[in-house]
Amino acid sequence: MTLASLMAAGADMGEVAKSLESLGVSFGLEAESVEVNGVGATKAKVSYPEEHIHRTFRDVRAMIEDADLPERASSRAVEAFRLLAVAEGKVHGKAPEEVAFHEVGAADSIVDMVGSCLALEILGADTVSCGPLPMGSGVVNAAHGSLPIPGPATLEVLEGSKIRWPDESHEMTTPTGAALMRAFTGGDFTESAPPMTLKSVGYGAGTARFESVPNLLRAVVGEVEGAVGDIEVIEANVDDSSGEILGSAVERLLEGGALDAWLEPILMKRGRGAYKICSLAKSGDVGKLAHLMMRETGTLGVRHYSVARTVAERRIETVELAYGKCRIKIGRLDGEDFIVSPEYEDAAKLAKKANLPLPRVYSDARNSLKNRGSRKTNMPPDYR
Repeated sequence: MTLASLMAAGADMGEVAKSLESLGVSFGLEAESVEVNGVGATKAKVSYPEEHIHRTFRDVRAMIEDADLPERASSRAVEAFRLLAVAEGKVHGKAPEEVAFHEVGAADSIVDMVGSCLALEILGADTVSCGPLPMGSGVVNAAHGSLPIPGPATLEVLEGSKIRWPDESHEMTTPTGAALMRAFTGGDFTESAPPMTLKSVGYGAGTARFESVPNLLRAVVGEVEGAVGDIEVIEANVDDSSGEILGSAVERLLEGGALDAWLEPILMKRGRGAYKICSLAKSGDVGKLAHLMMRETGTLGVRHYSVARTVAERRIETVELAYGKCRIKIGRLDGEDFIVSPEYEDAAKLAKKANLPLPRVYSDARNSLKNRGSRKTNMPPDYR
């Protein structure tokens, strides 16, 4: 339903499917138009050859990290599977790395979960907000036999998050759905969505039919404009880690969804030299990134506080170069485009693939955008 709603909101199914091919699993992906309670929706269908593979979290993580995926989509997908592995490990008394996924390890679940992360990336979603997830009640059949609803793994994934208990005798949130939403939001579920300029809406349909509510997941895509008050700085003073460890921590924070991350040299008591590691994050990501900072640096605590910022409008366009596609971020203020910046990850991959200097790829991407005569972009001729 997550993948279907995001495709209905504008993520191109062909682009999702093409990126998924690098996972190395055989699958087919189709989208069917359906109607639920009078609302037009999309139902995603994943087909795959019958397989008898119980993949561990280690297997799935390696599959995702080895695939040719955008960095943020990869990190979101790995985080979703990590949450599932930790939850299943608690339920079954196993280490997360050794948890063997059954239903979740099948190709359709891998395609659903990684595809949802790719769809978010195609939509350019920097942040995600979500309301408290509904639980439901009753019993569901699983690989280990009958289980109560909500499933034990679902509750483990959602520990610390707000949830709802509607009077509905169906499974309304699955472990995979819970893991995806927690990975997307950091588990900070709230009824209040940020003010935005609405861009598109999509509905993903489920199979079951509920009595009290339509079985639909709605994805609302919009652009947050002006002053934003839901940004926090996370920081810690570290005096017992090497430069390599701190540099790696900065990289991991960025991969984990931080808006920015950096190091500041500081002097602590008795003139002892140290570093302050800092991260800029959406409020919904604070818990996840604070834990990541502590795990990567060994610090026993972090500080975080709210800040405000003013942001420009932005959009993503993709240009086709002779050696591959490159996304370009375009900033806009007062009705005029003022900056064109090729996405580093795309440009770096193309530079390596084509054996070209990175500045050459940047130049080719900007020239391609300029030469195709985009009516949306009117950069000065001497821009570089």
